[in-house]
Amino acid sequence: MVRVIKHPGAPLTLSDLQTVKAYVDQGKEPWKSAYNQMAGSPMSRLSYGGYGPFAKVSRAPDENLQAWRNDMVAIWNLSRMWYFTRDERYAENARKFLLGWATTQTEFSGSESMLDLGDYAYMFVGGAEILRSTWPGWTEADTATVKKYFKNVLMPASNPYGESQFGAANKGALALAALGLMAIYNDDIEALDKVVYQARTLAHIGLRNSNDIGMLGDYLRDQGHAYGQLKSLTMLAEALWSQGIDIYSDLDNRLLAAGEYFARVNELVPTAALPFGTTDAYYTSDRTGHGWQGANGGSVALTQIYGAYVLRKGLQAPFIAQRRLWMPVDGDSFMFLKDSDTSQATPPAALPIPSTTSITSGFSSADIGGATPAGGATYANGKWTVQGAGADIWGVRDSCHFTYKAITGNGAIIAKVESIQNTSPAAKAGVMMRTSLEPGAPRAWMAISNRDQAEQNMPELAVYGGTNYGNKALGIASSTPSYWVKLERIGNIITGYLSPDGTNWAATDVGRIDAPVPDTIYVGLVVSSVANGTLNSSTFSNVQITGGDGGAPSVVPAAPAMLLASAGDGAVPLRWQSSFGATSYTVKRSAFSGGPSSTIASGVTGSSYTDKSVINGTTYYYTVTATNAAGTSGNSPADSATPEHPMVNVATGGTANDSASNAANARSAFDQNSATQWFYSGVTGWLQYDLGHTEIVQRYTVTSSNDLVPRDPKNWQFQGSTDGSTWTTLDTQSNQVFATRLKLKTYTIANPASYRYYRLNITANNGDSKFTDLAEIGLFASKP
Repeated sequence: MVRVIKHPGAPLTLSDLQTVKAYVDQGKEPWKSAYNQMAGSPMSRLSYGGYGPFAKVSRAPDENLQAWRNDMVAIWNLSRMWYFTRDERYAENARKFLLGWATTQTEFSGSESMLDLGDYAYMFVGGAEILRSTWPGWTEADTATVKKYFKNVLMPASNPYGESQFGAANKGALALAALGLMAIYNDDIEALDKVVYQARTLAHIGLRNSNDIGMLGDYLRDQGHAYGQLKSLTMLAEALWSQGIDIYSDLDNRLLAAGEYFARVNELVPTAALPFGTTDAYYTSDRTGHGWQGANGGSVALTQIYGAYVLRKGLQAPFIAQRRLWMPVDGDSFMFLKDSDTSQATPPAALPIPSTTSITSGFSSADIGGATPAGGATYANGKWTVQGAGADIWGVRDSCHFTYKAITGNGAIIAKVESIQNTSPAAKAGVMMRTSLEPGAPRAWMAISNRDQAEQNMPELAVYGGTNYGNKALGIASSTPSYWVKLERIGNIITGYLSPDGTNWAATDVGRIDAPVPDTIYVGLVVSSVANGTLNSSTFSNVQITGGDGGAPSVVPAAPAMLLASAGDGAVPLRWQSSFGATSYTVKRSAFSGGPSSTIASGVTGSSYTDKSVINGTTYYYTVTATNAAGTSGNSPADSATPEHPMVNVATGGTANDSASNAANARSAFDQNSATQWFYSGVTGWLQYDLGHTEIVQRYTVTSSNDLVPRDPKNWQFQGSTDGSTWTTLDTQSNQVFATRLKLKTYTIANPASYRYYRLNITANNGDSKFTDLAEIGLFASKP
């Protein structure tokens, strides 16, 4: 069967476009207010004249970059304006700018070209898809021109460093998103399949650049780059879904875990972090600021994740749902906002990720690079003791003892470095892969040194960033007495990993074996005394290798390093970091912190579980233990959650007004979009909503605007009325302070009753002498 790429589909389908247009035409919120934002942009107007095109664009150093950015946004906006208005002048202008660049630009250079291409791919590809698929004035010749532009100019600039050579985390994910979306437009199935493969295998940028609890490689760098990585992977996943490819399911719904973790920490829910990182850096603690509000709080990616998992798959995303209560819906994110989605896609075939098992015998030994005296290796009681001399294994030096096994095809080795004899501060013990046993052969190693740091090196391999990336010494958690190292070969790519526990693997080094690529490489344990003439005796535990004998005795697994609980609706989704060697997990629950617990699930083989035997409004406390043939671990750290049936914001379909009789202004407070605001000339006044029917509002929310803090409301009465004339005060607040912009605060009504009209009667603001404003008021009632 010949595969056919579907258009439009990078990333929006025709059904997506039709749904959004219908909602805008109906005036449905928040789609309508977000569309108005988009339509009001200078780059959405027929008068937009463009800033280009230019033959050369560059980022780092920047050349003609802002002109290119502006015109790419205009192509996206004008294409959408055509689709929403059916005014062909918008399409004609979008075509003019797109073909102008396509026939003029011949170069996109600079060391960071992939960043802009990834950031803007959904705009310039999305705009091109709309024109191609919906505008009768678009021609096959136009499609061919744009395809050539993408293939010859933009796609090479998305990955300028050679096959599988991508910058770390956020940078590489942006490159994959750009390549994937352009491959769809270009009907290039081979290129698209390659992107899918890379997104699913490259552990420093793709889905595997994550751990079980949902941390991505840049999550401990800063929240902006963390979101950039999340958004790129999600945008790619959404475009692939449009082609029937479901990578959302990969790794136990890993993008859901990543979105929930991101939302949780930025909703300021106390959340510990595990050491993690990527080829840029390895982070032993969370140094980032939480409560991030950039990119409208992450509205594009979190909207896509919510649609993918909650609407399509029927799963729960409590922290994303919590964040959606206040996140602005802007001129981009409304395109991905849905209230239902029945589309389907199929998970791709399992990947050739090499498995490992323990090894107790069958290693060969070699002394490389004049290492003397001769070393050796012995196994006893679950541990390998390796003795080795050698001058060092950095760079051109290749002097060590190597205990190895020849592996054909994909393979991996894992080891926990238990001890290193102090023959030198630079003495090191770890794992190595090499193409031959000759000194100086292309190789990769990951080791722990007597300096209490991890060291990595990939001599003679192609490494993004060269020696600055391939050769590093990394700080490791001082609280961890011994560290784990890993090497993995998939095809011609070797990846080096670090972990404090044998499951939370951070890909910190990635290299490519260039031709000739051997079928068989040598994989094993390496020790270098860095005092040639003296043997160093180092010990390793938990050694596993592809093709091992499986003969090591089972060891009781460590407790899962972290557990996260989420407050769902009639359910508590749980995720934990898996434990090395565990074959199953037991989930336990107690009624109060530190109290006696009971088992609610056993024999769980993954690292997630959803507790559905809960009662909304009750707080539950959870721990998890890990089990194998040797026994059961202690408890994981505990976490708690209080499931709750979410109330529904009933402030929809009614009529707004305020004390200035400015209904249009008042509507901005009830459009379920904090990107708009009610801006009132005065320090006292009321804001009213007529539901058109009665409701028992049990709680209300007030979201501060993105304006000046003194303009926030400070004192008010919240009132209800059956006739709009006689008001009953349901709640009174004073001295209210909103800690951040777009801060949502919730207030519970002690004695709710049925009313048609509700209003906020503001009696003071926080100090401004002229104006008062707020972003949104929500009226929440219980619904089945």
